[in-house]
Amino acid sequence: MKELKPIDYKLLFELMKDSHRSDRQLAKALGVSQPTVTRRRALLEENYIEGYTIIPKFGKIGFEIAAFTFLKSKLKQQTGKERQDAIKKMNEWYMNQPNVLLVQDGRGMGWDAVCVSLHKNFTDFADFIRIQDSELSDWIIENQSFNADLKNGGAIKPFHLKYLAKPE
Repeated sequence: MKELKPIDYKLLFELMKDSHRSDRQLAKALGVSQPTVTRRRALLEENYIEGYTIIPKFGKIGFEIAAFTFLKSKLKQQTGKERQDAIKKMNEWYMNQPNVLLVQDGRGMGWDAVCVSLHKNFTDFADFIRIQDSELSDWIIENQSFNADLKNGGAIKPFHLKYLAKPE
């Protein structure tokens, strides 16, 4: 797929609002035929859609903490194979942590990366940080976390992708 067409963007935004709808319902919302939606969705799924999922109310299903952990790493000092090996080992470690939603490198405020994770309680979070510090000590110099209370905290704006969709 070389370039997205306007219908592709409209379809993506409709799917972000509610991916549970059928192609027929999406076609009606977009004012196109159902076969057009089916064909365009297949192309989008091949190249632009990572997956479909629900967004639960995390605080109601046993997660009390959303942790945003900022990391300072040694990766920027490494090059070539040494850097590739380090990234591979970190990737493997984080991929084996089911509570980790995202780890992304970046720059800002002196940090190199951010890790977003969910935890059942503070003990679970503290154990996660302790193990992370221990098992990734060859690559992580320092970390600091911002913890959001998912159970009792007030969400000023709850997490959802539908906000990215253009208003109707």
